[in-house]
Amino acid sequence: MIAEAGVMDDWKAGLRAEMRAIDIATGEAASAQLPDLLRRLSRHQAGLGGNPVLSLYRRWRIRRLARAVADARWHAEQGRLARRGGLDPRP
Repeated sequence: MIAEAGVMDDWKAGLRAEMRAIDIATGEAASAQLPDLLRRLSRHQAGLGGNPVLSLYRRWRIRRLARAVADARWHAEQGRLARRGGLDPRP
């Protein structure tokens, strides 16, 4: 029974290490995408007004890009935390 507990602990430690590596890689990828997302968001925000049909599209696009920016920031922060050894659950 004790040997099984040791195997389970090893498996859990391996899983935690793998999840940490995934969080670090995801955070790095999100950090790389963040400047482009911010540029696209500001471009759409600057284009508001003018044609009402395009304005509806831009408002929708701004909401989508703002959500993507928030997600990228969260993943980048989780990657930084994983590099330091700790993780926060997603709110």
